[in-house]
Amino acid sequence: MISNSTIEIFVNDLQPGMYISDLDRPWLETPYPIQGILIQSQLDIDELRRYCKHVYVDIDRSEPFAVQQDLSGTSHDSRGISDQAKPSVVSHESGASFPANSIVSDRGKLPTMHETKSLDSLLQRANTYSDICTAAQEIPAATKAYNIASTLFTDISTSLECNTRINMRIAHEVVDTLRESVIRNPDAALLLAQLKTTGKELYDNAVKTSIHLLAFGRHLGLPHRELSILGLGGLLMDIGKQRLPKEIQGKRNMSLTADQRKLMKQHIAYGEEIITQLSDAPEEVVQIVLQHHERENGNGYPSGLYANQLHPYARMAAIIDCYEELIWGEPHMPGLKPFQALKELKDNAQNGLNYTLVEQFSQCIGMFPVGSLVELNSGEIAIILTHNRTQRFLPQVMIICDAQKKPYDHPVTLDLRIAGKNPGGVEYVIVNDLPQGAYGIDPKKYYL
Repeated sequence: MISNSTIEIFVNDLQPGMYISDLDRPWLETPYPIQGILIQSQLDIDELRRYCKHVYVDIDRSEPFAVQQDLSGTSHDSRGISDQAKPSVVSHESGASFPANSIVSDRGKLPTMHETKSLDSLLQRANTYSDICTAAQEIPAATKAYNIASTLFTDISTSLECNTRINMRIAHEVVDTLRESVIRNPDAALLLAQLKTTGKELYDNAVKTSIHLLAFGRHLGLPHRELSILGLGGLLMDIGKQRLPKEIQGKRNMSLTADQRKLMKQHIAYGEEIITQLSDAPEEVVQIVLQHHERENGNGYPSGLYANQLHPYARMAAIIDCYEELIWGEPHMPGLKPFQALKELKDNAQNGLNYTLVEQFSQCIGMFPVGSLVELNSGEIAIILTHNRTQRFLPQVMIICDAQKKPYDHPVTLDLRIAGKNPGGVEYVIVNDLPQGAYGIDPKKYYL
């Protein structure tokens, strides 16, 4: 988008530190998977020269030293440019500001777009996975994998308390077991992620995130090794929270005080310390830990990175993290309905999430995610058990409450594709999705 803070410039005149907000052609006519590029090296300029003659530089997002020379011979008074120190980047998550070049450690240094895995290559599906069993058939194996993953997290916590190294060989084996379950049929693990709990919030959240990332990667057709990295990254993404005060570890960001938010941000540094000193985790996992709160417009933390500086797996993890924050409520702050949460994610794609990946995630979990509550046109309440891949609006459900929202003594399982007519004489359809805990319903006691 061209605004008063942008200037048109020939590609040959670009300098490292300039932020490209628009091109002389549509972005879709170029191989760039994101809209917005921070030039960091001559390689970036040479690559851009292959597609464009001139571009539009956003002065506000560029490094001051990069645009100063370009502005010196031209009048830009109307743009309100001033000789200020390096600007800080405001995080939408907290309102706190961070220097645009702040880093957690040397591992958090800003990579060029040639050093990051291409999002375009990520979206080029390597595999197309098909369900090889039903969700009901997979539930026993998925439950076993879920429980093993929860036990692993207990062992990791013990290692942290004793300051001993995390056994990554066992961690990989556990994640691979969860991966195989998701590959066979993701709905079983997704149902458990929605409904199952160990009573330990950090553990549950870690396993839920791992399952969501595995399902997301499966949807994108990633090969087995990459799925394992995503699953391990999801499991360890918030490991640093274990070093925070227990009273804030499981709180949603929106319910934290300003001081608590500042403290919460430290989990990134703690996580990096844990993952690099007490394990030999793959570098991609480290990047997920470091970058899952970064945003594509530079308004994230801790380093204020831009889109082309972020690892694609961290961009996926950011979406999962936001989604789970939105749907899981607290006693005084109910979560959003899944449809509202997905809409919120798409709106946030304007402010830092990758829109293409948000769209893919929406397709992955569907408008009515597995394990969520819905209201049918009969007025009855049901739990989504599994999706029909070709007819996502007609999933298999378990009807648990009548039209007066009173629980049935014996819940009924229906496949809405073939269920026929409801008591009112019309075909069953879903008319509304519901937030967790609607009408005081606890789906866990009906299914698990």
